[in-house]
Amino acid sequence: MVKILVAEPSYLIRKGILTILNELKAVTKVEEASNLDELQEALENTAPHILLVNTTLSDLPNGDRIIKKHHSETEVMAIFNTPLPNPENEKAISIFDSKAVLLNKLHDQVKKSQKSVTQLDTSDELTDREKDVLQKVALGKTNKEVAKELFISTHTVISHRKNITRKLGIKTVSGLTVYAILNQLIKLEDIS
Repeated sequence: MVKILVAEPSYLIRKGILTILNELKAVTKVEEASNLDELQEALENTAPHILLVNTTLSDLPNGDRIIKKHHSETEVMAIFNTPLPNPENEKAISIFDSKAVLLNKLHDQVKKSQKSVTQLDTSDELTDREKDVLQKVALGKTNKEVAKELFISTHTVISHRKNITRKLGIKTVSGLTVYAILNQLIKLEDIS
């Protein structure tokens, strides 16, 4: 399923895009950011498949750097506050686009992302071994300690962590810890 992050300073435009995205069946999670700080935090805590970002945010100092840092795993679409010079550009939408144009462009992008997500992994559920690794990581263990305790190589631990991050869309240890607690993989009192 496709995860989308909408980074748009205008509340009205952001909510309008969210309304249109809710009409697309393949979209499972839509997050929003109204400024550069929220965008950076969202990108650090989740791995969206598609980032819709207003060009006013990407043009701010550090805006482009923040986006490029996460660009390898995220498809970026620009939101323009002006009519598009090339309306056929599938990587850009304009606040002047009609609902039909927006739906078509977003649908096409979601469809592309859905294909790549499906090819990467047919299941978003963690395997038993991934849950074991997640438990150890959430308890503050290093990759080397996890490997030793589970009798696997450090390289295997790193592979499992990559899969966990990709499946859950959580990149930080603190985020993984919260996930582990909420899903009863560890108890709050287990954390030292």
